[in-house]
Amino acid sequence: MLIEFEISREVDVSRVVCLWNTWDHEHLYFVHKQFEFAKMLYEDSHVAFIRTRVKVPFLPIHLNCLHTMTSLKNGDVMVIDTLPFGVLSKLEMRYIELSPTKTKLQNLYSLDVPMFFYPIKSFIPKMIKKWNDVNWAEDLPLKIRRQQAINIGFRDFYGKDENSKDSRTSLKLPLPRTKDSILNIE
Repeated sequence: MLIEFEISREVDVSRVVCLWNTWDHEHLYFVHKQFEFAKMLYEDSHVAFIRTRVKVPFLPIHLNCLHTMTSLKNGDVMVIDTLPFGVLSKLEMRYIELSPTKTKLQNLYSLDVPMFFYPIKSFIPKMIKKWNDVNWAEDLPLKIRRQQAINIGFRDFYGKDENSKDSRTSLKLPLPRTKDSILNIE
């Protein structure tokens, strides 16, 4: 059974800041309360495979997942999650630049779920929307602060650089992490 729906939002930050937030895997531990565990299995400039354990918000359920993120040719992101009970989740994350500092995030969900989920078919998008609301609220301060730092010329690992505009217009994957990051590949 296929369940498809969309969640869209606008935010007063650049497309690059939104993409940075998506690819900043370290913040899973420090920002998102539902992530109990995250370990990088593989990462390069186009894809990341992460083993996660999450607590479903509002329910006493914990899930082990394989989280796969792929950078699409246009820079948007495709996320494929394998979940318990044979659930396969596909999420296309579109980042539509409305202005240099305003972006529309369009999340297109497609869930392939076994038929025994039919009785709760209408509940599943509502639960994911609530989960998305929690993630959005937790991520928003990070995005806004990063945009503010970029606006005054800060660059990652360099501090303030009056002459560079690199960080305003580009995103190079994978994002650098500290050598002792809790997510680093063993």
